Amino acid sequence: MKNRTLGRTGLKVGEIGLGTEHVVPQPQHVLNDVISLAIEHGVNYIDFFYPQAQYRDSMGKALEGKRDRVVIAGHLGAVSLDGQYHRTRDPRLCEDAFHDLLKRLNTDCIDVMMLHYIDEMSDLQESLEGPFMELAQKLLRQGKARYLGMSTHEPAAGIAAVQTGMIDTVMFSINPAFDILGHIGSQGTEERAAKRSSELTRDDAARVYRGRKEFYSLCVRENIGITAMKPYAAGWLLSGKTLKKPFTPVQCLHFALTRPAAAAAVPGVRDVKELEEALQYVDADGDMKDCSALIRDHDWSLRGNCMYCSHCLPCPSQIDIAQTIRLIDAAGDDMTDQLRKEYASMTASASDCIQCGDCEQRCPFGVPVISRMEEGTLLFQDISCL
Repeated sequence: MKNRTLGRTGLKVGEIGLGTEHVVPQPQHVLNDVISLAIEHGVNYIDFFYPQAQYRDSMGKALEGKRDRVVIAGHLGAVSLDGQYHRTRDPRLCEDAFHDLLKRLNTDCIDVMMLHYIDEMSDLQESLEGPFMELAQKLLRQGKARYLGMSTHEPAAGIAAVQTGMIDTVMFSINPAFDILGHIGSQGTEERAAKRSSELTRDDAARVYRGRKEFYSLCVRENIGITAMKPYAAGWLLSGKTLKKPFTPVQCLHFALTRPAAAAAVPGVRDVKELEEALQYVDADGDMKDCSALIRDHDWSLRGNCMYCSHCLPCPSQIDIAQTIRLIDAAGDDMTDQLRKEYASMTASASDCIQCGDCEQRCPFGVPVISRMEEGTLLFQDISCL
């Protein structure tokens, strides 16, 4: 595994990192195996944002005896209320959640403290100029965090944050769909809500492309290392359902790692098999990594597709929206008894949606959540009626 320097932090990180969002909810032995195999093969950068106690406990167990071999990116601003993930800038809630993270991971310090999910310029201003930043600076002074990062999907927010000089590293969503084809749109959440993602034009895509190039160039000039999240676009780029010629994990990782200032790609994996597929990048040759023909030949879009990131939460009806849409997507291809069983086991179903629209306002990817819940209600109606 080749190491790269994470910008001005000076941290040496493996080119392939580990996103834990999809593996942490798996049985403990699966998580243990993934963490052990990752470290064995030189993966040393681990991103972890979950605020729920049970997931933090699971990660703590998986890291027992291994803490000194990894760089942990933990998130400030992700808290658990009534068992649900919430994003907040309330300093009291955030401080309690951060200390809980340290305790459950059995560590005295988080290497990179990520200001969690900041896309909107208004949120950026509140986060960097108010009590939330005062808390972050206090935790840094106390030695409970070493460096300050920020996670974002929007180049405009990334640019503004880097320009303040307060941020040491940025976690940013990078893949061909986002960079080349303008999946997200450079609008903020409010504008995307007014103009649905499916209505974005090629002009919108070009604007996204310019903004992202500006962001990368700025990070190079300011020596800000980037960790690339969502390199597979939640698996959509690997799917024959989405593309006639799907990308491979190696191609997606190579694309992310060839963006300027990129230090590590952080794919999410669910098990050892998916981790092994990502680790193939280490020994892949140039032909295996090349995705230029796929980018050139395809005319496709992922607009409005769920990335299963859970940033749409909390839901007033307690619906696990990401998991629900994941099951809907899977059942649309092939309804199985296992999918029915998983859907039936959830505490709230798609039919519980009250169509408040809060989730669509929060979603960074323009997903029409309400219509997806209606789709799920029809798809699983025999279960919903039980």
